Amino acid sequence: MKVCQVEGCNKPVKAKQLCSAHHQRMLRNGHPTASRPRVKKEPKPCQWPKCERHAVAKGLCSKHYYLHRIQLKVAEREPAVAGSERTAEQPV
Repeated sequence: MKVCQVEGCNKPVKAKQLCSAHHQRMLRNGHPTASRPRVKKEPKPCQWPKCERHAVAKGLCSKHYYLHRIQLKVAEREPAVAGSERTAEQPV
């Protein structure tokens, strides 16, 4: 089995004499050992009124994002539940 050509890497070759990780770096950065520095984003506050937690998704903290999702699910089901009421005239 062939081994990655990058010095110190003993992983099996995926393509072009490079392992999977070094091949991806080659495609993204143009060099198998080059990597971009991670950029830490500034945390944004939750958009919910009077909430001081950090936003996780769609401008809401994890608690309020969960509540928002539950409200959407309930709103989607309401028309179906209201329309399925049976009357005495309808056969079962």
